[in-house]
Amino acid sequence: MIKKMVFVISALRGGGAEKFVLNLYKAMEKYQGYECHIVAIEKAVEHDIDGFRVHFVSDFCNVSKKGLRRLSYKKNVAKSIDKYISQNISKDALVLSNMLLADKIMSESTLRVHHVIHSSYHSAFLLGKGWLKKKQIKRKINATYKNHPLVFVSEASKCEYESSFESKFSNTVIYNPTELEELENLADEPVDVDSLGDYLVHIGRFNRAKRHDRLIDAFSKMTNTSVKLILLGNGGLLEKAQQQVKVLGLEERVIFKGFLANPYPYLKHSKGLVLTSDFEGLPTVLIEAIALEKPLLTTNCSGGIYEIVGDNQFVICTKNDLPKNMDKMLSHSQYYTVPFDNKFSAMCITEAYHQLN
Repeated sequence: MIKKMVFVISALRGGGAEKFVLNLYKAMEKYQGYECHIVAIEKAVEHDIDGFRVHFVSDFCNVSKKGLRRLSYKKNVAKSIDKYISQNISKDALVLSNMLLADKIMSESTLRVHHVIHSSYHSAFLLGKGWLKKKQIKRKINATYKNHPLVFVSEASKCEYESSFESKFSNTVIYNPTELEELENLADEPVDVDSLGDYLVHIGRFNRAKRHDRLIDAFSKMTNTSVKLILLGNGGLLEKAQQQVKVLGLEERVIFKGFLANPYPYLKHSKGLVLTSDFEGLPTVLIEAIALEKPLLTTNCSGGIYEIVGDNQFVICTKNDLPKNMDKMLSHSQYYTVPFDNKFSAMCITEAYHQLN
């Protein structure tokens, strides 16, 4: 009998967790012979979902949030999702819940759920908070994840979580999958970059964790004033970043391309990838840059950075050293490259997820 896997996710916007779901979906079908499905809480889609079995909760669930019904909203939505999966997919399906909204709902599920933790929860929720606020947040997080085991995308995020929050389960670390052949094929798709000249690239949503403000500020301080910076992604802080570029007079050198379903041709033709985040779970874009043999530079953000780049002393730098390292990456790119580790290959990762079944 064909095994079933269901990805429950908050939405299918252009973020890393969403890309993880689509990548693992394809890999589980290819390498493990699973039949995969996606259940999305919100009908918000930026990725190309042609060929994917996607079910939107709004199409089969009409639970009200009004009045006292709000108190039982999560439980009632979870009950509807459980019923839908049991009747239309399989009651024995392995369910992977992704992103906080989905996790809050699926915490009430009676199916075989694992929550995939994509970020550093300590950094995302506790850093900079007072003791009372920390206590309140810890109580909410512990309540969300008390009923099902967790899968972390890096050893670092697992250690951080378990040092700050409670968990009664034996949790697992499974890296995000990278399908090398598909990545190379996507990177080979034609794109007009001739007019850009030399450029560095950043790929990611415009949110507080990614710190585009830090990247743009560092870029403005580079000695090399001919190189450009290509920013790929959308998000709530996009306009703020555009305003910063205008204030710094960098409109001709910083180019906003928006969200692209396939950013890899821009990555392939770049002079290197720069990541300036405050915190990450496992920045898959770094693994993809390594797979495409591109130079890379990252801040020492929490998460699995060292699990990706090893002990390369050039790739990881402090925020104050970003400008000089961005210059050096252009002139001495060989110091900023890292060999690909097969532990990130899609085949290895799918076997680990199969073992959860």
